[in-house]
Amino acid sequence: MLRTLLHIDLNELAVRGLSVQIVKNCILKKDGHEAFMIRNTTVLLIKSGSLRIRCQDVFIELFAHDLVVFSKEAALAIVSIDPQLQLFSLSFSNEFAIENCNRQSLLDAFYFISGQSIGKLSLDLKCFLVLSLIYKLLYQVNKDSEVRQLATDLQRISFNLFLYELRCVYGHFASDYHLNFTRNEDLTIQFLNIVAIHFKEQHRVQFYAGVLYVSAGHLNKVVKQTIGKSVKKILNEALVMEAKTALEDAQITITLLAEELGFSCCSTFCTFFKKHAGISPRVYRKRLS
Repeated sequence: MLRTLLHIDLNELAVRGLSVQIVKNCILKKDGHEAFMIRNTTVLLIKSGSLRIRCQDVFIELFAHDLVVFSKEAALAIVSIDPQLQLFSLSFSNEFAIENCNRQSLLDAFYFISGQSIGKLSLDLKCFLVLSLIYKLLYQVNKDSEVRQLATDLQRISFNLFLYELRCVYGHFASDYHLNFTRNEDLTIQFLNIVAIHFKEQHRVQFYAGVLYVSAGHLNKVVKQTIGKSVKKILNEALVMEAKTALEDAQITITLLAEELGFSCCSTFCTFFKKHAGISPRVYRKRLS
């Protein structure tokens, strides 16, 4: 499955040129050790487990919270896969970047598609949480676009935001990689940083506005202009995505999940989940089995 994902032809997808996946339950097939060519720039973020890859005759071991960027036409071979491996994957073509990036983001995109050797980064918890949150937002946006079979403005905005954060992460490690955010982009990224850490216990827009020393109205206006979604919608989506992931674990009771996600009681959480997911937590869990 992982090899197929890394070797995918992006022009055959409903949204041409972009693939965003949340990968679980990877199995290494018998021919998995054979080298193959990466067709597009691919960014992997490991959530859990481990993965060992040979890239251009260099062995790379990836563990939880590791990030790696593979350039187009890199020769890869999958050496081993931990049964517990879960990861986020984003692949994009040069054509998609050219068509969907604004001027500054296009420069960022070409930094990553230029074939430079970037290698593995081990992220701290904060960077991992922020980048994984943007992955999830992009995944949902891309999924919606596939249903409609067209690339939306929201999809382009989300892709640009992904590049902003990726640029920010690499800015900590590459002294020659300069950051140049607009005020709105900077405020939005600060907001997402805070959301990634506090969304489970803080559901009110006022909390995030207060931390950032702006009014709730201003924060909502800026975030909506930058991402295309309101602050409240982003908070709700983060909670729903976290809840869906947790519901896959049969050991976690719905009452305990409600408590972990900061809801006052189980019934309040169930009402919230049904409103935003369309079905109750119990029905959602039953469909997984």
